[in-house]
Amino acid sequence: QISSTNVGKSKKKFLIEVGILIGLAVLTGILMPLIFPNFRLQLLGRFLALSIGALGIDLIWGYTGLLSLGHGIFFALGGYAIAMHLNLQLPDSQLPEFFGLYGVKELPFFWQPFYSFPLTLILVWFIPAIIAGFLGYLVFRNRIKGVYFSILTQAALLVFFNLFNGQQKYINGTNGLKTSTEKIFGILAGSP
Repeated sequence: QISSTNVGKSKKKFLIEVGILIGLAVLTGILMPLIFPNFRLQLLGRFLALSIGALGIDLIWGYTGLLSLGHGIFFALGGYAIAMHLNLQLPDSQLPEFFGLYGVKELPFFWQPFYSFPLTLILVWFIPAIIAGFLGYLVFRNRIKGVYFSILTQAALLVFFNLFNGQQKYINGTNGLKTSTEKIFGILAGSP
C-alpha cells in the first residue's frame, strides 16, 4: 500500500517542478526579447512553434499509435488566429493592406473578434479544439484506425488547404498573413 504521506510528498514535488518550469518559461519570455536581435528572436519563435507541432504529433503517435498526417490543420488554425490579431494592430481601425488588393472595403465579420488580445488567446486554443473535437468524434465513432486514420487525416489536411487557399480575398490565401514582430505587447523586441 502507498501511504498518504508519500502521495502528498510526490504531489508537492510535482507542483514545485511545474512551478519552476513555469517560472523559467516566463523569465525566458521576458529576457529573450531584450537580449536577442530581431533575426535571432524570430528564429527562436519559429523553432519553439515547430517544436509544439512536433510534440503534438509525438503525443498522438506515442500514446495512441495513430499517425496523424493532418496535424498541420490545428497548428495552422491557431497560427492564423494570432496572425489575424497582429494584422489588426493598425492605427485608426485601418484595414490590413492586402484587403485593398482585392477590393474589400469593410473588415469581414469573422475578423472582428481578433481586435481583442484576450479573446484572440482564447480563440487560438478554442478554434483548433472545436475542429479537432468534431473530426475526432467522426473518426472514433466510426472506429477508423491504422493506415486508414493516416489517410483520412491527410485528406482532411488537403480539404482545409484548399479551403484556405481559395479564400484569397479574406485571408490572403497562399500569400499568408504578413505580421511584424518588432514589438511584442508594445515593447520593442531586441535590437536590429
